[in-house]
Amino acid sequence: MRMLTSNGTFQLDEWSPLAFRDARGLRVQCTHGRVWVTVEGQAGDFFLVAGEGMRIESKGLVLIEGVPHGNVKIVAAAPWPVRLAGRLLNRLYRRHPMDSTGAAGAAV
Repeated sequence: MRMLTSNGTFQLDEWSPLAFRDARGLRVQCTHGRVWVTVEGQAGDFFLVAGEGMRIESKGLVLIEGVPHGNVKIVAAAPWPVRLAGRLLNRLYRRHPMDSTGAAGAAV
């Protein structure tokens, strides 16, 4: 495993897994290649290819490994007050579609 410092991505190879404990809420995003993810407490294993991601739902052991090579970005979930504030701001500043009876469509 090698940390790619330019964007916080881990380069993973076969037989060199990245391990986490108590990772509930983390998001694993495959940015290059293919990776294998196994999560204690979740049924089955997961294979992610570039562009795919998943959220860890278990507090158990998480192993991520390249198959045979892959890059992953690990993103922590924002605390709930930040998520709530983001949703409220999105609702407040959401753009509403223009009415079809607006001034531009009015007959003169």
